[in-house]
Amino acid sequence: MHTALPDILMIIHLLWVVFMIAGLPLGLYLGSSILRWAHLTGMIITGIFAVLGLYCPLTAWEEQLRWQADPGFSYHGSFLAERLSPVLYPHVEPWIIRTATIFWLVTTVISIFLVPGGKHRDRSHNGPASPGSGPSVRQRFR
Repeated sequence: MHTALPDILMIIHLLWVVFMIAGLPLGLYLGSSILRWAHLTGMIITGIFAVLGLYCPLTAWEEQLRWQADPGFSYHGSFLAERLSPVLYPHVEPWIIRTATIFWLVTTVISIFLVPGGKHRDRSHNGPASPGSGPSVRQRFR
């Protein structure tokens, strides 16, 4: 078994965590309904694992790959495992992780229904136009 596979999986796992944290603010900032719905879907999946107290399948898969590559594995053989594991697997009480996940899931759901989405919103209702932003008087009367 190639020893790079668990590190690649750990990077994918880290990207998932980053998306679960930053996907909502990024979706709101960009006004992207697609990004916000994708984030909500991911949060529901993550929330189910958190509420049930289950490990993320990516964690189990990564550990299995590491044990296959090195039966004496203990997270000390790889730079990525050594540096990223404290980020992915912080030493905090499980209820804190569950509570934070549920809070972020509820926040995501609320934002889906309360904050309008779509990058190309109708700008005609955003207040008065600034000078030079619309057609000139000559163009309007042609």
